[in-house]
Amino acid sequence: MSLKNFILDKNKNYQFRIIETNEINTDFFKLIKKEKQDFDKFKKYLKNIELKKLSNFLFFLRVLDFRLWEFPKNWQFKNEKGFYGLLLKTKNLFNINFNKIDFDIFRKLISPKENYNLANLRYKIFKQALAWLNKNYDGDFLNYFEENKNPLKFCLNLFYLKKFKDYYRNFYFLKPNQLLYFEFIIGNKLDKKFKTELEELTVFVDYKLPQLFINFNLISLPKNILNKIKNKKNIKTHSILENELRWASIILGENLSKKLALPSYLVDNLIWNLAHKIKFKIPYPKIKTIFY
Repeated sequence: MSLKNFILDKNKNYQFRIIETNEINTDFFKLIKKEKQDFDKFKKYLKNIELKKLSNFLFFLRVLDFRLWEFPKNWQFKNEKGFYGLLLKTKNLFNINFNKIDFDIFRKLISPKENYNLANLRYKIFKQALAWLNKNYDGDFLNYFEENKNPLKFCLNLFYLKKFKDYYRNFYFLKPNQLLYFEFIIGNKLDKKFKTELEELTVFVDYKLPQLFINFNLISLPKNILNKIKNKKNIKTHSILENELRWASIILGENLSKKLALPSYLVDNLIWNLAHKIKFKIPYPKIKTIFY
């Protein structure tokens, strides 16, 4: 079974209880078609990383990437912000022997401007991932990939780590799992060799995709829920609302994939690029999660 079939078959008969999905309108379709694939910035920042460190860098970058919206100033670093601010900070982390990194060093390098609880959670997840990697794969994530080249196997065998248990009942989103697979392939310049495997991925659904779809009326919400999002109130993790927002985004991503005749991971790139160019009227749904 392919990874995509595994994810879609789990909930193929799901009936939405809160939200509605709408047909992809012409205006949105035109905007998406105008977008260009762009992975150059990501590749550029990987160029000067030693090859023997690259696989581990990609792994720990994905381990550390969650809740970047909560303290945005923390990720402003060397003229970058958000994900790319994290990427540059993670580079600095790799200048130190990982086994000597305590919480004080970690917080100074990664989390100086976010609160103690969130910084400590990020540190604990980092240490858990490091212990798992050292115990099972001789401290080298390349060894994990060599054993798990198939996307389904790759994603499911990461369930040993809490950071990658991105599922709830029949909702298998696997955002960090799939994104790590994609970034590993792209970062190691294996995209031609693993072209078929990459086509097994869905979109990498977090808070940004639902925001885009809500603003373009591809996802409709009851007025009280919409007001909650507009007022920037937190949505409960694993709630019906969060699950439906993410599941609807996967369905819409698959519909776009068919309409554009592009694999879902490339559709995700188009959506992500577009989402970061627009100043939205409706803010993103705020969810405190370790998965995105």
